[in-house]
Amino acid sequence: MAKQDKVGMALIGIGGWGGIIGSAVQRSNKARLVTCYARTPEKRQAFSQKHGCEQEKSFEDVLKRDDVEGLLLVTPNAVHAEHAVLAAQHGKHVFVDKPIANTLADGKMMIEACQKAGVTLLVGHDIRRVSGFRKAKELIDQGAIGKPVMVESNFSGRMGFELTPDKWRWRGDDSGCPAGALMTMGVHHADTLNYYFGPIKKVFAFFNKLYTPADVEDVTMTTFQFESGALGYIGSSYVSPRTNWIYVYGTDAQLFCNLALPNAPLEEYLRIWPVVDKYTVLQLIGKTKDKPETISFPIGDPILEEIDEFADCIRTGKKPETDGQGALVALALIRAAIDSARTGKPVDLKV
Repeated sequence: MAKQDKVGMALIGIGGWGGIIGSAVQRSNKARLVTCYARTPEKRQAFSQKHGCEQEKSFEDVLKRDDVEGLLLVTPNAVHAEHAVLAAQHGKHVFVDKPIANTLADGKMMIEACQKAGVTLLVGHDIRRVSGFRKAKELIDQGAIGKPVMVESNFSGRMGFELTPDKWRWRGDDSGCPAGALMTMGVHHADTLNYYFGPIKKVFAFFNKLYTPADVEDVTMTTFQFESGALGYIGSSYVSPRTNWIYVYGTDAQLFCNLALPNAPLEEYLRIWPVVDKYTVLQLIGKTKDKPETISFPIGDPILEEIDEFADCIRTGKKPETDGQGALVALALIRAAIDSARTGKPVDLKV
């Protein structure tokens, strides 16, 4: 893609992860960051200077720009639908960081608006793009573990201790971040495991609020059954050291993929993501092997990959890998877990 053909994008929401998205656009040969918007003028100014883009005083001003083709929404979950629908109505393509929304109704509204306007909707489920997880999918599909029978996963961190009443994740209802850690982190594995093994049909979950001061559950355990009969588990905590792994059990072998990310301060941790594959280990444990076999894979850049794909979809009209419907399936697992934890009963997953 020639320089003049780069897709013009605007970043909405310039917090910690917004900076990671903005930096990925700067690394891209397919996209360029035209402008940005956040409610705080001082933050807009600092981001604009750091990333070499313009800034706007309102979301509406972003929508008026003809040189902005795609919006990168890195905003609180509860406003994803409002922003995405307005963007679609103005003919702007939409990238929204996971989850697609807090509720299935909002997610469906976003999908419908983008389909009606004929614009791309790509959801930032970047964990499946980590090279170790990609390689695991390839090995599973090749039959390296035999028939899958069970999968366990965990995505946790201590961010619950950093929550304060001014932060939107403080609230555990649909105006904030229901299910806490599960909606923030575990939803990534909800996406990845569906990508690996297909539809999930039944969910059972336990949530607890143990240590975080916020009005949100901080420890979650979610079990489920795939339509194939295989069983699954996602653990996610707001109050334990960083953990991100998937362990797949098969009839002939097991796969263990671990992102051994350091428990560094948040800014340092975020800077790791362009090279996250260097922190990833994938092991195959075969039934005839004395010890695990470490599997090699190429080093990629998962955030850049999704930005480049977004640009390609805008230019070509192709369907994104992590589209709205797939993201809705991941969200449906979280919502089923919420219902199960509240009722104490298994819940049939419905999208």
